[in-house]
Amino acid sequence: MMAYSNSEQVFMDVLGRLPTEDEWKDVRSLLGILQRTGFEVDDPSNAPHVTLFAWGWARSTPRADVLAAVKAAVLESGKAEASPVDLTPVIAGLRGLQEVAARPVSAKVDEGVVRTAVREAVTSALREPISLASMALLGVVIAVALFVGSWWGKRQLEPTVQMQQQMIQKLTAPDHAPRAGK
Repeated sequence: MMAYSNSEQVFMDVLGRLPTEDEWKDVRSLLGILQRTGFEVDDPSNAPHVTLFAWGWARSTPRADVLAAVKAAVLESGKAEASPVDLTPVIAGLRGLQEVAARPVSAKVDEGVVRTAVREAVTSALREPISLASMALLGVVIAVALFVGSWWGKRQLEPTVQMQQQMIQKLTAPDHAPRAGK
């Protein structure tokens, strides 16, 4: 039979069974962190604090919360006039949370709501690309219309422009014929 330290025994009591190998690694890691901060984990007077950490670990309390509790315990244990901590409300609260977490949860999915949500998501997702594509197409149509309009207008005005250029050339051409009587 293997001998366990006081702090390891507290973790086993809180867990209610012997931890698995991976759980032992977590327990020993947490206890090592506590010891590196100067907290005496195996001191019987610190058993309430170790119990709090064990409850947090066993109930999957986030690591940041456990480390904050470690820091608070280290600061508290540094005081000479530290009074014993009453963990009864904490344990009662944790048991209440455990009971709530153990209740089965049933969820019904309204297929109409899901269909409506999917339809709206698809519609909104397609609305912008279709809008951009239609604006690009409209821009191309306007550019083609301007090109065709200017080409057609030039074609229609070309005979008139040529006739006016000929008239200007006739009016501005010097008279090459010699004038009689001079």
